[in-house]
Amino acid sequence: MPSNPTTQNAATVISSCDAYSDLWPIFFHFFFKHWESSPYPVYLISNHRTFKDPRVVTIAVGEDKSWSDNLIIALKSIKEENLFVWLDDFLVDRDIQSSEMASCIEQLDQAGGKYLALDQHGDLGEAMENSSIRRIEKGNLMAGLNLSLWKKTFLSQILEPGCSIWAAESRLRKLNIEGEPGLFYRKSESPKVVSYVESVKGQFWKPSAIAYLREQGIKVNLKRRPFPPQGNDFISKFFRSCYKRRLKAQSARETRAALEGKGLAVLPL
Repeated sequence: MPSNPTTQNAATVISSCDAYSDLWPIFFHFFFKHWESSPYPVYLISNHRTFKDPRVVTIAVGEDKSWSDNLIIALKSIKEENLFVWLDDFLVDRDIQSSEMASCIEQLDQAGGKYLALDQHGDLGEAMENSSIRRIEKGNLMAGLNLSLWKKTFLSQILEPGCSIWAAESRLRKLNIEGEPGLFYRKSESPKVVSYVESVKGQFWKPSAIAYLREQGIKVNLKRRPFPPQGNDFISKFFRSCYKRRLKAQSARETRAALEGKGLAVLPL
């Protein structure tokens, strides 16, 4: 019999920062639409701003020093050991079954694991009997920082002050290459436990995300987060550079307002 999710010492952690607070209402709209009955606490990592929803616990970590610094501080306030770690631009597009998520924890425990790539599937590596997972073996680079299940103690080992998300992922993949035990991903024939649309690239909306949101009847503020050309030509790069400077200045203004006690909350859709 599968474990009772409410007894699994587990939580969902949304890795974010104030610069991406415009995504929070959209992210949680789809998250709770497709996983309304989630049995696990939901933690949102921010810097100073708060998302007002009784189903979400905001952990404000202060100054945005780095992706790793934010998580290092936040983990001190999270007591659960099994952590489903999400990125803030993953828009869920299919219902999530709590029993399937609970099974992921159970299977990882049975295999003696400490990390499971939930959105990676393949045929390489030792298959665990009577389960949907495989061992990530040396040279099989399936370990990453997309949607994943972690033992908190192992996640803490990966994080290092000052590391960006890409640097942290490089640390994880270095261990992967060196044959670190306890890393798993899902068999190719295993169904997806979570399906999502990745919505942002290089701080800007991706075309697939805009199409998905329009299909769902959701309008976004393109002044707040633009949708510039994605090409590698000079003009496209120039416009993206200008937009990035504007976004950085806007984020700085919002941080000042938050510190002054204004605009602290982001209201849900």
